[in-house]
Amino acid sequence: GFVSPIKRLVWSKSSRRSVDRGSVYRRPLHTVPLYAPDYLIHPERLIFDYVEKEVKFLGHLTWVSVSLNPSSRDELLQLLDAARQLKVLPLKTSVDQDCILSLSARCLLLTWRDNEKLLMRIPTHEIAAASYLRDD
Repeated sequence: GFVSPIKRLVWSKSSRRSVDRGSVYRRPLHTVPLYAPDYLIHPERLIFDYVEKEVKFLGHLTWVSVSLNPSSRDELLQLLDAARQLKVLPLKTSVDQDCILSLSARCLLLTWRDNEKLLMRIPTHEIAAASYLRDD
């Protein structure tokens, strides 16, 4: 049956443990194919279900300004360059950074790929509120 990732992932944040790659089973993701250029997901799927995608987690930048324009490629690249120079973000990615991004109408969940421990839970209304403030 259907198991919501929101109900399934209720443990608290904990430190990341190294994992032996040979003994780890990675379950198939609950996903749908996405096609360029729009990468659309039907809204009903996000309302009544969720979609998972594998991503790399480089880090969490806590010092990002609210005035950052998320649609400005130049501002985002400058932010990433500054973070890499400060050694806050790694220069290269590895298997240890594999994560699952779960998308639904209610929230975004970011979990480690191997042990599925919760990294971040961001309610969609917080993202919408930040976008709304930016439009003002």
